[in-house]
Amino acid sequence: MKVRLTLGLVDRPGTLLNVLEQIAIHGGNIISIIHNRDRITAGYVPVSINVEFPSSEQLEKAKSSIESIGVPVMESETLEKKVETFLLIGAIDIDLITSTLQNEGARLIGLSLIGSSKTPCLKLIIDTPLEKRHRLLKSLQSVISSSDCLLIREEEN
Repeated sequence: MKVRLTLGLVDRPGTLLNVLEQIAIHGGNIISIIHNRDRITAGYVPVSINVEFPSSEQLEKAKSSIESIGVPVMESETLEKKVETFLLIGAIDIDLITSTLQNEGARLIGLSLIGSSKTPCLKLIIDTPLEKRHRLLKSLQSVISSSDCLLIREEEN
């Protein structure tokens, strides 16, 4: 699994090396490092490290190890996402859909009306982290079923 870890490092020689050692111990493979030394905030240098781990368990162990050496993990974001297209047929509150997407960690990247006022059809293009995809689909189905609409997922070629 590929993730971006955003860390707050103290601007001291060897701190980044200590973090990289913790990542390596837990099977992480470094893809890239973004080190913004000119953006020191409250004594911390924000560092983003893109890493590939064999499993989510090893990622969690690495995060715990990093924090145990005194480096805060400010954010952990998956880099593995799925972009899908859905057709939503019927009248529904778009705010309800967008709040459902936000609650499940998905992002609406495209929205268009392709039906008429009598038969509204929304085309939604959604970007979802892979690990949250199943839960998002269940939540969307729940919202749709309570509003007498139809949700169709476009299949990939």
